[in-house]
Amino acid sequence: MKKLFFTVLILLISFQVSNAQFHLALGPVTGLNFNIATGPDVKDATNGLGFVFGGTVDMDFSPTVGLMTNVQFYDNRSGSSSTSGTTGNGTAYTIKNSGSIAYFEIEPLFKLSLLKSMFYFFVGPSFGINMESSYEVTVTSANDNVTFQDGSKKQTGSIKNMNARFELKIGSGLNIPISENIWITPAVSFGYGLTKVQSDVDSRIMTIQALCGVKFRLQ
Repeated sequence: MKKLFFTVLILLISFQVSNAQFHLALGPVTGLNFNIATGPDVKDATNGLGFVFGGTVDMDFSPTVGLMTNVQFYDNRSGSSSTSGTTGNGTAYTIKNSGSIAYFEIEPLFKLSLLKSMFYFFVGPSFGINMESSYEVTVTSANDNVTFQDGSKKQTGSIKNMNARFELKIGSGLNIPISENIWITPAVSFGYGLTKVQSDVDSRIMTIQALCGVKFRLQ
């Protein structure tokens, strides 16, 4: 009985291996981020658009299960906010705070494809190393005479104490064939930032990302 069991098991494994449908595809991707800053230290509504470009390596181990690894060479998570006020003599003014933040991102994502469909879903972690972090603060007023203490209307500098980025990402996409081995691949995802942007400021970035790429099947 044991010999029969192991014989059947070996036959099943051999059948699965012989019928494995491993495919490898890769290509460039680009798109936009809509970034939303949140956290106890975020006092004003802060959001903004950012540009992203990179590439993807897409591996299918079966018709439904795969692994998709995205490498974003430039992933911008910038945002801005504005605050209005009035000086002692009644002059109205607006202060705009803008931050330009970008990361190098690596995203190993589990992919689940729908049988006989172009749709697929993905979920997994995203790891980012900061490569850009600067700020700009500008003040405007009706009569153009409100300035900072040094007499300027704009201040710039580098954002300090930046953390590496870690987020949980979930989304879906389409593989639209344009030839036997080439696909157009639009995708939309949501990234939930788990780490603080700065080590000494309690704020995080949530991102809605829209990407479009081209995949070329190599195997």
